[in-house]
Amino acid sequence: MLPILAYFAMPVGNGVVTVHMALFMAFTVWAVTVWSMDVIDQVAVGIVLPIFYILFCGVQQRVVFGPWLGDVPIIVIGGFTLGKIFHDTGLGKRIGLVCVRAMGGSFTGTLFGICIAGAIIAPLVPSIMGKAAIICALGVSLCDALDFKAKSREATAIMLACLLTVASTKLCYLTGGADLVLGMALVDKILGIKTTWLEYAMYNFLPGMLYTFMSVGLVILLLPSKTEKAKMKANLLAKCQDIGAATAEQKRASYLMVITLLLLATDKFHGISTGIVLIVITFVTFLPGVKLMDGQRFSKINFAPLFFIMGCMAIGSAGGALKVTDWLAAATLPYLHDLGSNMAGLAAYVLGAAVNFLLTPLAATTTMTSPLAELGKQMQVDARALYFSFQYGLDNYIFPYEYAVVLYFFSSGYILFKDMFKVLAIRMVASAAFIFFLAMPYWSMMLK
Repeated sequence: MLPILAYFAMPVGNGVVTVHMALFMAFTVWAVTVWSMDVIDQVAVGIVLPIFYILFCGVQQRVVFGPWLGDVPIIVIGGFTLGKIFHDTGLGKRIGLVCVRAMGGSFTGTLFGICIAGAIIAPLVPSIMGKAAIICALGVSLCDALDFKAKSREATAIMLACLLTVASTKLCYLTGGADLVLGMALVDKILGIKTTWLEYAMYNFLPGMLYTFMSVGLVILLLPSKTEKAKMKANLLAKCQDIGAATAEQKRASYLMVITLLLLATDKFHGISTGIVLIVITFVTFLPGVKLMDGQRFSKINFAPLFFIMGCMAIGSAGGALKVTDWLAAATLPYLHDLGSNMAGLAAYVLGAAVNFLLTPLAATTTMTSPLAELGKQMQVDARALYFSFQYGLDNYIFPYEYAVVLYFFSSGYILFKDMFKVLAIRMVASAAFIFFLAMPYWSMMLK
């Protein structure tokens, strides 16, 4: 019913909106509704949605499948591969335990240790679910080592710190998640520029890390623990001893991750795109002497989400070709016309947080980024700042269904929903103040 309502709600015949545009909205609403309600597998919908655009919306095949020729698919392939290596070699778990131990062994130190471990892993694993698998396993190991029962305040705090570290540090880097790569490509297309990995990090590393520490700080403030520091430290040291000395495989993985990070950080100088870097590194993992990946390991990587991601990208390419994004921008511009840059950024944040209740972050990025960038362009507010703020909105959620990463951590069984709701609700309000008073002024200064 929702797609039918969407079709008839479009003002067809006003000289701007065509039947093909109305059909595009109907099929897009259908896909988003199915994804939200999980009535058909998201991969299947991602596969068929571009076909619907071709058959019913008059969009050419080369336009709909154009995103497959970009960086996003090879970034996803490379990111999933590196995430598998990080997990299977135990390197991610080792980094996490070492960081936690370095923070002194107190409960507060443990949570900030998780935060630091996540910050180290974030640029090295360009897959949000890859990072989630590593950090979630670390959180469960810590809860077991420290004798924290599932759904206790301490266990909830540790798993929330893991969740917020993964989600928040994602915003620091262009390769933090496929949705960031996709959205930045849409903004760049409208502005006629190319944002490099290093430039994105210059704009977002500092606010992203402040935001991460703010998020984990809220967990510490709202879910304090009375556990004795001495007991915690003893249990933690025992867990660190269990992992033993670094294996040869972990050392090779460490060297390769450092090389990957150096290549990503210097893309502005060598001119090799992020996707090509990750694919070359993926190839290197198969070489004799490196041997971090082989046919058997590679076959166990789940690449099915790639088809969901590319289906989401087809929304942006088809919507742009049909001028739906231009129409949405023209329809909403009058409501935002008189806003200053800080208020416009806050409005973009609220928009992201609101659509999160109905859309996945990837679907929201695909659907809303181009109209938002058009708005910024017409309002003479840097569209990149609005996009960054919008992504912060998408990173604020209350219910597990809103984001696969939240659902992943919640399904561990260690998080008490009541405590999670309290932390995430307060974080949503605090994040709005963060965007208005800190992030938008910083981006306005950096993007001049």
